[in-house]
Amino acid sequence: MPFRFKKNERGYSEFTFKLLRVLLIGSQRALYRPILVNPVNMPTTGPCFLFGNHSHYVDPFFINTWMYDEPTAGVMTREQFHKPVSALFMDSVGIVPTTKYVPEPGVIRSVMKMADQNRMIVIFPEGGRRWDGRPKPLIESTLKLFYKMKLPVHPVRLHGAYLNWPRWADFPRFARIQVHFLPPLNPGDFPDYETFAADCKASIHFNEYETPYENCIPKWAYKPASGIHRLLYRCPETGVDGAVNSADGHHVVSAVTGTRYLMNAASRLLDHRNQTHSLLDIYDRMQEIPMLANKQNYILCETNTPLLKLNHSYQLDNLGIYTATMYTDSISLTDGIQRVEFAMQDILYISIEQNHKISLTLREGTWQFFVIRGSALQWQHYIRRLQAGHKPVTSL
Repeated sequence: MPFRFKKNERGYSEFTFKLLRVLLIGSQRALYRPILVNPVNMPTTGPCFLFGNHSHYVDPFFINTWMYDEPTAGVMTREQFHKPVSALFMDSVGIVPTTKYVPEPGVIRSVMKMADQNRMIVIFPEGGRRWDGRPKPLIESTLKLFYKMKLPVHPVRLHGAYLNWPRWADFPRFARIQVHFLPPLNPGDFPDYETFAADCKASIHFNEYETPYENCIPKWAYKPASGIHRLLYRCPETGVDGAVNSADGHHVVSAVTGTRYLMNAASRLLDHRNQTHSLLDIYDRMQEIPMLANKQNYILCETNTPLLKLNHSYQLDNLGIYTATMYTDSISLTDGIQRVEFAMQDILYISIEQNHKISLTLREGTWQFFVIRGSALQWQHYIRRLQAGHKPVTSL
């Protein structure tokens, strides 16, 4: 980063803090009209941690809405630091990059420095935005960090974040956001780590899709079904890959069975009888279908995808245009001349960056490739299922 804003002794730029409050906080206040719930539980300075459910791009800004005196610090996926302007402003308020799910001693040292600077530190321990609005497993190493540092830990529930912009969707909706600050958890008050971790998990364990507050339900949306193929990557009735789509952005249609639903602004599906169906029920039905492989053990393929590798400076090197193929025991990437192959059991961590890029971390390094024609979520699900010992079938 060739240029950086000057920071104060607390580790943030007072100039960019004021600028971001006007531009970003001001914009999200106008769009989402966030509501503060339980202000008595909201910290105004550190050292402390804040954590919450994570579904929306701007969840950190929702938490910062009423932080008038100082910004929060924290960690954010390294993907955002590959964008120069984004990296510049995040660095200016004390946010450091991290690789999802990967323990990094340097990040822990940065967090300890934030605590020494009396910062409020925001970390989302789900490790990425929710795809379906339901709770994700919390990263144990993050909870252990909370416990070992013995700082107050403030749970935050963000209601409406998922319905306002589901991760799979191309376009946002706009309804209100409720930001609930729950009573802080003090690690020293718990008899052991297990009890503390259980309370952390329970604090943000709620389904954002099923039981939203009335004022958090969007009433209008532009093309609410656009992007649904990222979530419903197979026909839930036949298991055919790529069969579900939305040509007009309003109707969800299976090209195989002809099943057709109208999606409303709240991501509910209406059939031809005007009966409402849960998107989650259809999604769960799809996931129950076995993986399908051909006789050559071929499962998925993505052609003409850029292959990137994270270098020692944590920058992405473009290795060229490759074809990525998933087999039952490995992932192969080739440009027709060179070939890279990863055994399934050698993949240590897998994450999805944004909503279309697969990131694979092995002992030898981290590689990324784009999934444009298919679904990155399907790649992630299948890799995890194969690593867990699930066996594909050759016909359905």
